[in-house]
Amino acid sequence: MRHVFGERPIPKLLDFLLVHRFWDYPISEMANATGVNYRTLQNIVPSLVENQVLKGTRTVGNAKFYAINLESKAVKKLDEFVVQADLEFASSQVENSLPA
Repeated sequence: MRHVFGERPIPKLLDFLLVHRFWDYPISEMANATGVNYRTLQNIVPSLVENQVLKGTRTVGNAKFYAINLESKAVKKLDEFVVQADLEFASSQVENSLPA
């Protein structure tokens, strides 16, 4: 997804969570894995939860864990888009590497 939307925080986060769709993470681990600033994620995550893109899964101590909401129609469409975009990107990379 990054090759389409760049290195912006939301695409980086969603790309990470789509790849790791079967696990949940606290904001601190998402920050470490994506390189997105912890404070930025603290601002982004509640909005993504409100819009049902992410869902809260559990709390361990003071840490709230989140995962991508695979039941969301929007996330399903986003996942389809990401797969198609990745295929097209890979195809263009192969075409560009072939001798003329």
